[in-house]
Amino acid sequence: MARAMAGPSFEEWISHLGLQQIDDPQIDKPVYRKTSFGELELSAEIEKKISTSLRNARDRRKIPRSKLSPMLGLSDQVYNRYENAVSRLTVGRLLHICEVLRISPVEILYPVAPHLCGEGPGPSGNSYGDR
Repeated sequence: MARAMAGPSFEEWISHLGLQQIDDPQIDKPVYRKTSFGELELSAEIEKKISTSLRNARDRRKIPRSKLSPMLGLSDQVYNRYENAVSRLTVGRLLHICEVLRISPVEILYPVAPHLCGEGPGPSGNSYGDR
């Protein structure tokens, strides 16, 4: 009776969500990722893609780093760390950058995870049909 009230187990959730355990050297515990979108990327690879996407978005707007950095309240050196995947962006910082560049966060994240933006298997391109 207690089991019915507790809901699905951790393992049942993993199976239901179609996740696979991976060992990411950047994270000291197992993590679980969706496998149906090709090869799984580790967090360091994801951070590199985000930094490249960020740099590309700034370049498309032809805004020099030296002009963008002070708009964000950052030194050139600190902002450079984001574009070179040395420092990780917080969601708040990403939103601020997008606001200043007048872009959607999707422009930064789409190249990194198109399957979360409507690309991939499922009805209407929605890869996570029951979200």
